[in-house]
Formats: sequence, structure tokens, C-alpha cells
Amino acid sequence: MSAINAINTFEKNLESVIKGVFSRDISANGDFEIAADFDTHSRVNDIVEGLGLAVYGMSVTPSEFIITFEFIGLYETIDCKEKPSYCNIKLKNDGDYYLSISEDETNENWYLSVTDVHFNTKLISHEIIIEAMNEFEKVLMATAISK
Repeated sequence: MSAINAINTFEKNLESVIKGVFSRDISANGDFEIAADFDTHSRVNDIVEGLGLAVYGMSVTPSEFIITFEFIGLYETIDCKEKPSYCNIKLKNDGDYYLSISEDETNENWYLSVTDVHFNTKLISHEIIIEAMNEFEKVLMATAISK
């Protein structure tokens, strides 16, 4: 497996897990009104609690809404020389500075990526990246099962 494939696989699996917890929350509580404010920050943190993620920041433009997560908890215990610290989800925005997400919309218009600038495939050995992604994948599966 190449480093890029390892990252892509982890991103796909993490996106699926996050969409799943958002979908369950929306099912239970109705559509999610997202804005770059404290209430959204708190609700998103509550939704991803237990996944080893914490909201690091949010930004909104007329074309997208971005939620940046920091890897915490078990991810911090991974003993790997280089590992990512952040990922983000980009949600398509229709030009407003808030966004309403229904259960159906959790399956479209979401894009997740590992965003840590220090985790660069051109600067880090591919073996180290593959090792880090394998460890991140194990943590993700453990946290997803417990959630």
C-alpha cells in the first residue's frame, strides 16, 4: 500500500464514522443548524465525543463551511515519529453564513481530509506515513466500535 492510499483509506473511513454519528444525532434531534458560533462548536464536540476528536476551529465562506478537528485521546498515545494532528470536514455552502443539514445531506457534499501541514507526503518517508495511518486506523476502529 502506498502512503497516499493509506491516507485516503483512513480519510474515507473517518469520514464515514463522522457522518454516521452526525446522522444518528440528526435522526434523534432533527436538522442541524450550523453556524460559526459557540452553540455549533459545543454541539459538534458533543456529537464526536468518544471518537478521539475535538473541534479545533470553524470557518465559513459563501462556498463552504469548514470544521477543523484535532486528534485527541487515544490518537495522542500513538508512538510514531510523525503523525497528523488535524483533519477537517468541508461542507458545501449555498452562499449563506449558516447551514442546515438534514439526515439525507449527511451522505453528500462532505469532504474530509487530513490537514496537518507537518504531515506532508513529500517530506516524510512513506514507511512512516503508512505506519502512522495504520495506527490511526486501529484507533478509529476501536473508537467507532465503542461509539
